[in-house]
Amino acid sequence: MDLKSLGERRFECQQSGHCCSDPNIIVTLTYRDLFRLFNVLNKDFRILLQKVSFYKLEEYNQVLEEQMVLEPIQTSEGNVIPGLRKIKEFCAFFARPNCRIYPDRPMSCRSYPLAYIQRGERIVCTWVKNSRKTCPGIGKGAVLSQTFIKNLGKKYFHEIETHNYVVGELNKEAINGRPLTARGALWVLITYGEKDRK
Repeated sequence: MDLKSLGERRFECQQSGHCCSDPNIIVTLTYRDLFRLFNVLNKDFRILLQKVSFYKLEEYNQVLEEQMVLEPIQTSEGNVIPGLRKIKEFCAFFARPNCRIYPDRPMSCRSYPLAYIQRGERIVCTWVKNSRKTCPGIGKGAVLSQTFIKNLGKKYFHEIETHNYVVGELNKEAINGRPLTARGALWVLITYGEKDRK
């Protein structure tokens, strides 16, 4: 893993909420993220639906599209990627002074402000674009160890790969004329999270 582009590797989250209100950040959700959130919300699917949006890539500019590492789910309502809903620019789970689900936050929040980019066989770790300007935690706290950064990168890619595999299976059904609704797909993803835990 190439860490050269990080420079100084100090980071400690200040829970400022800057990343939670950045219009250029969409927090996409893997099936494991959805399962964690479902449990945090006392397994209330209706409340989960109030916190999750179904993002359609065609509605966003190319910069945001490049951020999407999750495969879109082919549903009866179009190709969607589940992500945290924003309310007046803030994440639905942000309440000053901090995040209400911080211990159970999604993988993309856990890795922020680190960005992992796969270039062939090589993985490059850098800071998320513009995070040095907006994130007050960069440059604070202890130096992030190379082991920590590598392990986080492995978890990040493993979670994305397993999610994309599951979405691929759902998309095969959709191609065969049996697409789920976006809500139905969300429920199926949560059940995959339940199976993972067992």
